[in-house]
Amino acid sequence: MNKKYLSRKDIVGKQVIDSEAKILGNVKELSFDLETRDIGLTISTKNGKEVNVSSRDMSSIGDVILLKRTLSEVKTPKVVEKTPSPPPPAQPAKPGLCAICEYQNEKTAKFCIKCGAEMS
Repeated sequence: MNKKYLSRKDIVGKQVIDSEAKILGNVKELSFDLETRDIGLTISTKNGKEVNVSSRDMSSIGDVILLKRTLSEVKTPKVVEKTPSPPPPAQPAKPGLCAICEYQNEKTAKFCIKCGAEMS
């Protein structure tokens, strides 16, 4: 199988055309989304704006780059902020359980037998 691999210099500067055969602009730079591991393009449009296009929105790359959709339909990848998961609910303290090393001591112990910490 003979595959042709494209480099940055093969792509930057290429004309980008949408699904309605309208010229959007030219590729200014390659972009990489490390979270989704997706490669995209930064396109300099005819009206001077820059637009990021995901590789999922590209139909083919040849003499020009053809998109699957129109520019208004192309969704720019959103940055999704991960919300930290809430801490687990606090367990009611067991009598004799050391808060430092979690060793189960006698219920009446004043100090932990294992680590020596004062029992609360």
